Amino acid sequence: MRVRFVPGGLSAGLLLGAVIAAACSSSVPAVSDPPEGPMTGIEVVVGGTTSPTDRLMSAMLIAALEERGASVIDRSNTGDDALNRDDLVAGRLDIVPEDLSTGWFVHLGQTTEFTRTAELAGELRAGDRANGIEWSDHSSFDDATAAVARPEIALDADGEAVSIQQLARRLENDFEAFVCIDDETLRSPDGLVRFERFTDFTVPAEQLIVVGSEDLVSSVADGDCSVGFAPAVDPMIGRAGLVVVDRSTNGDSHHLVFRPRNAAYMFDADFFESESTWLTPFLEALMVTLDAETMMSLKAELADGVPALDVARAHLERSDLL
Repeated sequence: MRVRFVPGGLSAGLLLGAVIAAACSSSVPAVSDPPEGPMTGIEVVVGGTTSPTDRLMSAMLIAALEERGASVIDRSNTGDDALNRDDLVAGRLDIVPEDLSTGWFVHLGQTTEFTRTAELAGELRAGDRANGIEWSDHSSFDDATAAVARPEIALDADGEAVSIQQLARRLENDFEAFVCIDDETLRSPDGLVRFERFTDFTVPAEQLIVVGSEDLVSSVADGDCSVGFAPAVDPMIGRAGLVVVDRSTNGDSHHLVFRPRNAAYMFDADFFESESTWLTPFLEALMVTLDAETMMSLKAELADGVPALDVARAHLERSDLL
């Protein structure tokens, strides 16, 4: 475990500052002391990718740690899943947000699939302990990849969302239909290749358009693409008047085309054990608050320009977790 203690005494610089402050007018505003708590003097490094989900999940832990007195080094909003994982295993990070399927299928390289998310979470937690990694509880919201389209493509005659197989047939019979994906979805085993395997339809290369992940929804809304593949919990989908295609296979809600992406945290196992007295109940309570509707609202604030830490703190306060 890499528990780093921040010295509690005054440095020469701080002492000099105190002398100068004493000589100045009493009207000079006082600088507030950092919160005191069970983690006062302990340094914690938090990572995370640039995705909206990770930015919010990282910010929630940062806020909780700071509230308990920890000295937090914020290395979130950087790198990709693989880089954050490598830094965690190598001891350069203490906490990283991650979804269950990336943990199981990518980081552990497993192929077994589960019909229940709880089974996946349990196997992942047990399997990663050998790597010195402890997984938290997971959220109820599922940020899995989804096909999104305008209503005239995504809805049937009764106004219901078509199935993923019906969508594939529509694309197969429309040579002017374009599919927008980002580079990750193009390369990921849980991306385009999975859609093609489940639907027995290969999207012709000339009908594929690769765009930045931030442009997926707008590309569909603007008519540049007929269909886009994006995270299902995205407030911009509803704002743009788009529809999420039924993600199940043949209407079976227990068999989703794309793997579940319930959010969780990876911890350095020694760090987690040392702080488990407060971390375990805090994480259990936090995950209960993170349903799809709530996460959609939090992401909407983020999209509107509110800093991730402000969004996170407000949510934790509303949930009586700060």
